[in-house]
This record gives sequence, C-alpha cells and structure tokens, in this order.
Amino acid sequence: MFDPKYLESGEFYQRRYRNFPTLIIVPIFLLIVFIVLFSLFAKREIVVKANGEIIPAKVLSDIQSTSNNAIDSNQLTENKVVKKGDTLVTFTSGNEKISSQLLTQQINNLNDRLKSLDTYKQSIVNGRSEFGGTDQFGYDSLFNGYMAQVDTLTSEFNQQSSDKQTADQQANHQIDVLKQGQSKNNQQLANYQAILTSINSNTKPTNNPYQSIYDNYAAQLKSAQTTDDKEQVKQTALSNVQQQIDQLQTTSSSYDSQIAGITKSGPLSQSSTLDKIADLKQQQLASAQKEINDQQQSLDELEAKQTSANEDYQDTVIRSPEDGILHLVTDKTKIKYFPKGTTIAQIYPKLTQQTALNVEYYVPASNIIGLQQGQAIRFVANQNVTKPLT
Repeated sequence: MFDPKYLESGEFYQRRYRNFPTLIIVPIFLLIVFIVLFSLFAKREIVVKANGEIIPAKVLSDIQSTSNNAIDSNQLTENKVVKKGDTLVTFTSGNEKISSQLLTQQINNLNDRLKSLDTYKQSIVNGRSEFGGTDQFGYDSLFNGYMAQVDTLTSEFNQQSSDKQTADQQANHQIDVLKQGQSKNNQQLANYQAILTSINSNTKPTNNPYQSIYDNYAAQLKSAQTTDDKEQVKQTALSNVQQQIDQLQTTSSSYDSQIAGITKSGPLSQSSTLDKIADLKQQQLASAQKEINDQQQSLDELEAKQTSANEDYQDTVIRSPEDGILHLVTDKTKIKYFPKGTTIAQIYPKLTQQTALNVEYYVPASNIIGLQQGQAIRFVANQNVTKPLT
C-alpha cells in the first residue's frame, strides 16, 4: 500500500525547489559566471581579408646594379635558387675590356723600360755595359755614347801627355845641342885664355890648337929691334887674343840665355781629366734617376687607372654574394638598362623550419583597435602554392 506521507513530502519538495525564482535566478547566475570566465580566457580574433606577403625576417643581401651599360644577359627570376658566385646579370663590356687591355700593355711596357733604365744606371756605375744585347729602348746606345765621351776625355789627356813628352824631348834635344855648342865654345875660350897666359908669361903653350898664334907672336917679338917694338908686338897679340876671348865669352853667355829660354811644362796632372769624367758620370746618373722617377710616377698613375678599369670591367658582371632565393624588387626584368646603384633584387634565405619569417599585410583602421605588439596571427596563403597554407 502507498504511504500517504511520502506524497506530502514530494509535494513539499516541488513547491520549495521548482518554483519560479529558482528556475530563473540559477540559469542567469550560471550565464554570468560563464561570461566572466570567457572574458578572462578568451581572446578577440580580427578577421581581415587583404593582400600581404611572407618575407624573411632578415634579407641576406641586396643586389644593386653596378653599371650603366646595356644589359647583355639577365638571369634574374623570381624565387630562383642561387648559389654564391652564380652569374645574375651581365652588362656589355667592350670599352672596359679594351681599356683594361691597353692599360695592361702600357704597364708592361713601362716595367720593361724601368728594367732597361736600371741596367743603364748599373752600367754607368760599373763603367761597363750590363746589357745582354741590343736594348729595345736604345739605352745601350745611350750608354755607348756616354762611354765615347769618357774615351774622348781620356784620349785628350793621353794626347796632351804625348804632346808634352814630344815637346820635352824636343826641348831636351835643343838644350843638348846648345850645351854641345857651348862646350866647344868654352873649350875654345880656355885655349885662348891659355894663349893669353902664355903671351903674358912668354912661355910656350903645349897641346893647344891655337899654338900658332903664340908662335906667330914669338916670331914677331924676335924680329922686333927695340923694347918699344917688342912691347907693341906683345900688346897687339894680347889685344887680338883678348878680342877672341871676349867674343867667345859673349857666345857662351848667349848659349846660357838660349838654354835658359828653353822651358818645359810642369808635370801633367790627370786629376782635371778625372774630375771631368766624374762630373760627366754624375750628370748621367742624375739624368737616369730623374727618368726613373718620372717613369715610376707614370707607372703608378697607370696602375691606379688599371685598378679603376678592372673594377669597371668587374662591375659588368653581377654575381650572387650568398646562397639563397632571389626576390625581384622590380618586375621589369626585360628592360635593357639598370641605372648604377639601383636595387634590382634581394636574396632571401632558404625556407626551413628555423627560418624566421615576417608576414606583412594591411589592417583597416576600423579593425586596428585591440591589436597588440607580438600578437599571434593566423593566415591563409593561396598565391603561388599548390594548396592553401594555414
């Protein structure tokens, strides 16, 4: 049998817990709690449909035009995988190549000239030719001309020395002749003086070539009758002999004057010739060094021009500086000229799981409120891929 008291208890329960306030307040309270919890943990998502691009966080390298010349070959392609050293763009390089070749030829010619100049200088220093053969610049002939001048100065000194020797020999011969004549004259003078002494002393001379004078005097003296006649004969004989003595003494003095008048030049010094040769040598060395300095300066200028020309020639080829992927800054890949310094492409790193990427797109001003720096995004890529990337 059903117990009536259980019926009363169930009715009491329904009236207490299934009334209107209980059915309204509890759901509202739960809703409020849900909203509060959702506001704390949920984030606002802004949905924007716009064009954008995915780019690496770091660009490996910018590719800039290096020449104003016309483009000869263009290997630039979007998303092309390139390696370091790959040729990207080639410009026409006719003038640069010719200029570089001409400068190289001129530099080689100057280096050869400097070598010849150095050989010429060493030849002057050593006093002999250091050239192995005919010099293409004629410096061997220049050295031979210098040596000819040295030989001329030496020959002049040798000629002067020979002339002096000849003149001295002639002077010595003249002196010898005069001395021989003076010796004969002095011998005659001595003989006459001996005759004079014999007449004064009335003694007969011996071994005297002029004894006949005394004999003639003795005969005249013997034939004289008186003392006065004898004295007259003696004085006449003495006067004649003295006259001869005076004449011979005058002749002897004349010989002395002639001998004294014959002069010989002093010793011929070679120092003057050596000084002239030394001066000529210094002049040639100074001239050679000046030409070396001038040619070296010209060489330095040509080498500077060649460096610039080589850079211009190298600038006619653009090569990839890094391994990566090409991204074209401009889509005008078919144009014939890229102004020098213009950025025409960039090299991006290869896409791997470690590659840091940036997504660039535009958010309308109406949706900008609520965006925060570093906020995560979700995107869908539909361009240039086989299937959308999320």
